Amino acid sequence: MNCQRPASAYLPAAIAALSLSLPGSHVSPETFRQAKFDQPQASLTFWKLLYHLLNHIHGGGQIKSADTGTQVRFVKYAALSYGYRRLKFYQLPADGSEASRELLLALSWFLCRIALMEKLLILNRFKLWDEAKVCMCNPPLKYPQDGKSLFSKPHIKGQKDVQYLQWLNGRLKLQWRSYHSDQEEQCKLLHKVHSYTIGSHIDPVIDHFSVIEVDVGRQAERYKQLLRFVESDCSRLEAFLKWKPMESLYWHWMETVLDMVIEDTQNQTMCYKDCLLPGSDLGCHGVTRIMEEVDKCKKDLLSLCQELCEHITLRKQACYGKVRTRQEKGVEDFCMAVRKVQEIVELKFSDLKCNNSTCQSNMLHGPYRLVYRKKCLKDSKMDAIGTAAPTKASEGITASDLISFLKKKEARLKAQLKQQQEGDRQKIHKAANKLGQVLFIPPMKTQKARISAEVDKVHHF
Repeated sequence: MNCQRPASAYLPAAIAALSLSLPGSHVSPETFRQAKFDQPQASLTFWKLLYHLLNHIHGGGQIKSADTGTQVRFVKYAALSYGYRRLKFYQLPADGSEASRELLLALSWFLCRIALMEKLLILNRFKLWDEAKVCMCNPPLKYPQDGKSLFSKPHIKGQKDVQYLQWLNGRLKLQWRSYHSDQEEQCKLLHKVHSYTIGSHIDPVIDHFSVIEVDVGRQAERYKQLLRFVESDCSRLEAFLKWKPMESLYWHWMETVLDMVIEDTQNQTMCYKDCLLPGSDLGCHGVTRIMEEVDKCKKDLLSLCQELCEHITLRKQACYGKVRTRQEKGVEDFCMAVRKVQEIVELKFSDLKCNNSTCQSNMLHGPYRLVYRKKCLKDSKMDAIGTAAPTKASEGITASDLISFLKKKEARLKAQLKQQQEGDRQKIHKAANKLGQVLFIPPMKTQKARISAEVDKVHHF
């Protein structure tokens, strides 16, 4: 008689697959079991694991040796930036000596909320070919609300002056120029490698070597290191494929962990109540004090409700007065406001049309392999951006099509910038009319020409 194994028997295999699919040192299923029962010997292991995983995302994969206190602070800051709001987690000591169950909850939250495993698989994927990130999606444009700007508080203590902002702007331009030159140099080198090695690849669709393949051809001893990278990548992917069918077992097990957390919280609450009320007299005194505070809160709420009703009536009267003045003033201002609203609605509607499902299905997004082809559809030399193993030219996109798409996007952004500048110019004129004794000096023509030349360079890029 064949007896089926219970689902809990497959739990260690699920946890082992989870641990193997994550980069870095692997955590055993026994360590997860110790964390469930909040045993302190598992705390340091989970702090190191969380630090290693989050540092892969925030630190660019450069794992630096750090002491336990630095690891704990880094993990807490990263968890806070992602929106983890469990207070007990942030109250853990910096030595990492306790509360392994809290760390297990935090790890599970990262796996569920931010898709940590998928992000790490994408970041740590070994790239055998040359890639380019392509995004043809049109994100919706965000318009600031009327009367609000990025600097809503003009008189903030310690606010930076204009010269500091100009220095930051110059520094940003310098970094942008260096990045632009680096990208141009990289594109030139890629074009040389692809054009010089045409006809050397075994795949007739690709027909040229990538930079890594050329490097391995020059230094044959590096193929062992390349092989190790590929094997580790394949092992993580195989573990991830094993983990996905058994993922529900892990989350059922985490429900039991949450039950234990709730039970411990209730026990601590009962102990706290017992310690707070050791005698009957003190208990009665505490209850009467609470009732007095409740009555006081009721009175405060009633008074606040009355004040709120009075405030609402005053605001209604003010709004009615404004409406009357606008009606007396005329219809011209109202028509101008309606035209502005119509323009904004048309822009937003165009963004909505570009972001619907039918339009997004034809858009490309993500990393794509760079493929150099001598004879393309238009019989001209150009780079083509295709999938990992395209079989037809229509499966990818040519560089000329991508350039035309970017030009259309540039024109759209220029129109938005012009509209925003016009609105800001009107606001400045309105503010300048109130300042009668202030002299505004426009920038010099040479400075204007230099600024326009720099803007043209950026647009050309």
